[in-house]
Amino acid sequence: MSMTTRAGQTSGRIGAPLRRLLGVVALVSVGAVLATANDGSPALAQIVMATPTTTALTFQDNDPFMVYQGDWSRVEDTKAVGGTRHQSRQAGALMKLQFTGPYVKWFGVRGPNRGRARLTVDGVAVGAQGDGIIDLYRPNETTYELISWIGGLNGDVSHTLVIEVLGQRGGASSDSLVDVDSIEVMGAERAPITPTPSATLVMTATPTPMTGAVIGGVPLVAVGTPGAERAPGSWPIDTRFLRYYVERDGLRILGNTISPPTFFAGYFAQYFEKGRLEDQTGISQDPNWQFQYGLLVDELQTLRLSLPIGGEISTLNYQAVNDLAREDRRIPPPTGFLGGTMTNSDGSVFVPYSQALQPAPGHSVSPVFWPYINRSDIFPGGWLHDIGLPMTEAVPAVVTKGPFANRNILVQVFQRTILTYDPLNGAEFQVERANVGSDYRRAFPDRVPQ
Repeated sequence: MSMTTRAGQTSGRIGAPLRRLLGVVALVSVGAVLATANDGSPALAQIVMATPTTTALTFQDNDPFMVYQGDWSRVEDTKAVGGTRHQSRQAGALMKLQFTGPYVKWFGVRGPNRGRARLTVDGVAVGAQGDGIIDLYRPNETTYELISWIGGLNGDVSHTLVIEVLGQRGGASSDSLVDVDSIEVMGAERAPITPTPSATLVMTATPTPMTGAVIGGVPLVAVGTPGAERAPGSWPIDTRFLRYYVERDGLRILGNTISPPTFFAGYFAQYFEKGRLEDQTGISQDPNWQFQYGLLVDELQTLRLSLPIGGEISTLNYQAVNDLAREDRRIPPPTGFLGGTMTNSDGSVFVPYSQALQPAPGHSVSPVFWPYINRSDIFPGGWLHDIGLPMTEAVPAVVTKGPFANRNILVQVFQRTILTYDPLNGAEFQVERANVGSDYRRAFPDRVPQ
């Protein structure tokens, strides 16, 4: 591995407070710690080796917490961390990861056929020239190494790393390939998943259709093995979840069981038709946070699946959700917004896409959903904990549900669930949670034991 070091500098366009926030930027192979000069600009203080700690988290390339957009391929590679890496040459293809902690490291590949990528943290370009561009070209040899170490971040807030494929190459490079092998951080909303050889996590732009199944002109994705799934409710509710299930209207909120008890990312869990319930006892001192709903929707939409939402037939699927959830589809905060939430004139409530509810673009929760997600009797952890941030605006869909065809419903997507509103349902069932657990079982049959 090459030990060449290049100290990153921030652009003159970035203000001094943000320069101090970013601290160390775009370091190659070895981390260079930047001190702050008297004028507030970063100055090279010393060169230090990256020292792993017992609390560091390594997300491998096929972890569902890594959000891919565009045309990426998963490459089997014994030299890569975990035996695989994600690779793309498509201009505009993105990899996003939300994390906490003072630094983030990107491990990838350099070689004679590698291209260029742009690196940003919280929307700010970082790199030696301040434009965020990193050239992965290396003549004669291919190396697997630390591409960038961005340090000096505020460890108390959430950050977003974005690696953008530029589709560009240096004059001597034979291609414009960009690879993501793994990402190391100090903290994240959940722990990394240890992949298994049977995992099927190739997130490409074109899914494989299921023969003969077409919804709205879009083919369904072939997932799972027909006939291999047991009927919902075939497994008893595990004793650690039973009381919570009974007290929180579990049949309505979670539906029937679709798996026996299992483990997910180190947590004891069980899958239901409408979600995954995780036992996170001891993680927080808040007793209402003992159990948490998994981020199934966040994972499903990244795959751009053609599975229908809200019914057996629907004009809305996860591919459309992925488009609606793009960062550029978020709306700016209302005038005078200082954080938290704000009620709009039409009764909807603006929520920034920020776990800390800090001022940022986001989405407005429809007035038909806002009272529901604030029900403490069924969501004791609060909507931010149990439902998650809104990922889209509320959008209409036409669905078929059993004998009821062409029902006009309203759908809004959140990180941990999808809510539907059908005005023709009874008053108590006009707002319902979609069957995202069942969709997850179809998308990831290897993760939901049968």
